[in-house]
Amino acid sequence: MKCVLVSEGMTQLQTELQAMNADPEIRFVMMLLASQTDISHDEINTILVTNPKPIIGGIFPYVLFDKSLLTAGVVLIGFACTFKIAVIPALNKNISIETELQRQLPWQHTERGTLFAFVHGMSSGVQRLIDALFNQYGLEINYIGGGCGTLEKLEQPCVLTPQGILQDAVLLLMADISSGVGVAHGWQSISRAFKVTEVEGNEIISIDWRPAADVYRNIVEDHSGLRFAEMPFTEIARAYPFGIAKLADELVIRDPIALKGPRIVCVGEVRRGSYVHVMHGKPDYVSAAAGRARQRAMENLKGRTPRLMLFMDCISRVLFLGELFAREITHVSMNDVPLAGALTLGEIANSGYDYLELYNKTSVVGLLASDTSGIN
Repeated sequence: MKCVLVSEGMTQLQTELQAMNADPEIRFVMMLLASQTDISHDEINTILVTNPKPIIGGIFPYVLFDKSLLTAGVVLIGFACTFKIAVIPALNKNISIETELQRQLPWQHTERGTLFAFVHGMSSGVQRLIDALFNQYGLEINYIGGGCGTLEKLEQPCVLTPQGILQDAVLLLMADISSGVGVAHGWQSISRAFKVTEVEGNEIISIDWRPAADVYRNIVEDHSGLRFAEMPFTEIARAYPFGIAKLADELVIRDPIALKGPRIVCVGEVRRGSYVHVMHGKPDYVSAAAGRARQRAMENLKGRTPRLMLFMDCISRVLFLGELFAREITHVSMNDVPLAGALTLGEIANSGYDYLELYNKTSVVGLLASDTSGIN
């Protein structure tokens, strides 16, 4: 793998891509583009549709390179492994995602498959995508990816594909490369488990047969001493996500982003009948979770040598941690292993062999190896 940072605009981007196109070992390029980069979408779109080697990836609020968090810049990663691509547009429409997967990315047994997933983070079809991926491929492969987009323009096209920059779409690439994936968040429960009794999409309507907003408000105000009537909802809620109970491993975090009357709007769906906790974070615990994710990824790599760390971390973690986010980078970094990644609007990964999930407020570490001849 070849990993470079483009920080000097369009001319450097063209130069780096020309070098990757001229390298006979590189087969495709991953592009992670920070939203404030001074390169127009029209220019990026032209590159995507004309580049001789496929380019995949997304636009994000920040990108990560080495130990730097960047609001502007482009991370390019050239891969030498074989691959197959699927592009599925219009996720929020009632299309059969599984049918598209069977047509574009038919299952073939592999002992080292890794599926990279870049999806429009605010699409209402993300949970259907997760379900379809699990039904189609199960947990015999690893999944690493996240939600693309920016905080300023949520509906703007942001998924980078060989067809151009797409909105409400997903780019999936099945790569013949070994990987280990680790997931951790560091949030801690401050409540008992509550049953989610009514939902609609990504909105929780009732918890324990009571209005969801009332249940959440009472717990958070009692714990924090703050009042939602006196502060913007997000100012308080960003420190109090939900944790969805699973059969194994850590609770899966869901980020509440708004109140809608008695309803709570979340980033991602919460299923009716599931049990949720109200969570709270201390900066030291939250930042240290990235180190646990790295450790788990290394364990799941099963003795192979990592060549690159792909770090997909939630944008809400840096909003919560602020300047302390530098600690998270320190916890996750490894000597002699390059780090590249992005701050995402939701994270996609498998937690070992337990389940595939859309996460919020979570650190996902993918360690990519090259332990087989022909795999770079």
